[in-house]
Amino acid sequence: MNWIIVTIFAAFFQNLRSSIQKNLNKQISTIASTYVRFAFALPLATILFFIYFRNFEIIKEILIQDNFIIYLLLGSLSQIIFTFVLLYLFKFSNFMVGTSLSKTEVIQIAILEFFILEEKLNKFGASGIVIATLGIIILSIKDTKLFFKNLISKTTIIGLISGFFLALSVVYFRAAALTLDNFESNFEKALSTLFFGLIVQTTVLTIYIYFFEKEQFSKLYKNKFESFGAGIAGFLATISWFYAFTLIQSSFVRALGQVEIIFSYISSKFYFKEKSKFNEIVGVVIFIIGILILLFSK
Repeated sequence: MNWIIVTIFAAFFQNLRSSIQKNLNKQISTIASTYVRFAFALPLATILFFIYFRNFEIIKEILIQDNFIIYLLLGSLSQIIFTFVLLYLFKFSNFMVGTSLSKTEVIQIAILEFFILEEKLNKFGASGIVIATLGIIILSIKDTKLFFKNLISKTTIIGLISGFFLALSVVYFRAAALTLDNFESNFEKALSTLFFGLIVQTTVLTIYIYFFEKEQFSKLYKNKFESFGAGIAGFLATISWFYAFTLIQSSFVRALGQVEIIFSYISSKFYFKEKSKFNEIVGVVIFIIGILILLFSK
């Protein structure tokens, strides 16, 4: 049951990273804010990687593993594409529908794991994932009437596509980690995948910002302390996600990981004193039921 503790740990730090990024968005562009989670986490990953392995020969051993580079590149690029699709979604006035349906990522992960990794879910596990996802979608709906009014729209398709690319990145990152069967420790697999994944993502976004948003580099320097804070939280979240992916199917991990939204919901009620809507209460209850079914299925 270690994966449960690791996943909750990951969700907590992801929520913390998101909170810091939310403040950063007021000072820098959304792409630059996304860049922070990779670029400022990379130094930490690099230090930990070389302290842990203590040699450079391990790099060659990792890179020659069958399909590791392919899966890593596919996972890294899929996550970046997800970010761009989500940003495109925010340009629409009715983006709420799309963002709600992007939460179907967990169901899409289960489907992709079946086709890419040939991993199946039992009936209880599949039921738990579907129910938990339904709860999160209901919880994330801000305006019920507007949601159903725009359910059949362009934003619905874009939301599902963004969820697809996020799901694809999760499955390919897990696939990359699992190719490292020469490592006995799951933590070593997770750390190696994270380290090389961050190199790819930081490189791609550095090039993009240099050519299209060069002014963001100076803004990042002005907000370096918050950026490092987001990087630390992002590093702790991602290493935990990747470690959990090596312990159990990623659909289970990401389903339980949606507890991050529950963290946000609870903080908004107790810290910001916001009133609960009926659909939010229903969503939380359905999510908890789904997670309990999921946990007992194992």
